[in-house]
Amino acid sequence: MATTSRLCVEHVENMGIHYYQTLRCWRKNFMERQNEILALGFNEKFIRTWEYYFDYCGAGFKLLTLGNYQVLACMHTWLYLKDGTYL
Repeated sequence: MATTSRLCVEHVENMGIHYYQTLRCWRKNFMERQNEILALGFNEKFIRTWEYYFDYCGAGFKLLTLGNYQVLACMHTWLYLKDGTYL
């Protein structure tokens, strides 16, 4: 990245294993509220679609076949001094 732009990658973290836990919590809450969701006008297909999403993605994140990366990129601006050096 630094060769084509002034951005430099400072830190990369795969938070996928944490996202697995998040999906499990979302699925649990979603499934416990099925009746409320249906009362809002959504149908069983909507419920099944989200249940599939939570389970499929959760498995992918748990097995590390999916990743959720946080990338910190910074643009370095150098302070040039009168003698030609920089900080």
